[in-house]
Amino acid sequence: MLREERKKIVLRCAKEVFSQKGYHQTSISDIIQRAGIARGTFYLYFQSKRDVFDNILDGLVKELEAIIKRIDLDASSPPLEQLRNILRSVIMLALEDPDMTQILLSRAVGLDSEFDSKLSEFYEGVLGKIESALQHGIELGLVRKCDTEVTARCILGCVKEVTNLIFSEAEALSQLDWILDEILNFGLQGVLTSQMV
Repeated sequence: MLREERKKIVLRCAKEVFSQKGYHQTSISDIIQRAGIARGTFYLYFQSKRDVFDNILDGLVKELEAIIKRIDLDASSPPLEQLRNILRSVIMLALEDPDMTQILLSRAVGLDSEFDSKLSEFYEGVLGKIESALQHGIELGLVRKCDTEVTARCILGCVKEVTNLIFSEAEALSQLDWILDEILNFGLQGVLTSQMV
């Protein structure tokens, strides 16, 4: 138990340092210093800085998997309400973990191929989940037939940019319900008025 708690502390401290200095500028010494542990203790839990980062992203994937559920037509709440709740939960997860959000939104690519690879793997996993949800929606007759790959990328881009807005502008959080409505309206109706259709 103590070992797992200590590992969580190291991961939390690493996230803080990664978010402040960026992945590329962070050293193992920075993580050790923030966590207040000896170098040998660090190597009891992790092999490298990349191993720490992998653990952090893998933990986030597990949290997202717990949040993102398939729409259930037999549930007591309507599909649109279920979708809204999922979207709210994803955005709240990002806001509850500002260090992780900063790491994901800054996405400094091109400096380290291993970092790029892990981050790409993370985003590809998220895109796969969105594509799967879209396909499920098509099968249920809730989503129009579409290119699920392109549409998934549009959805991910939208959520990332809106999360960045909420994350960077404090007053945006007070308008979260309105923002969720705007995301859903954009996703369901696009931007055209009925005159353009």
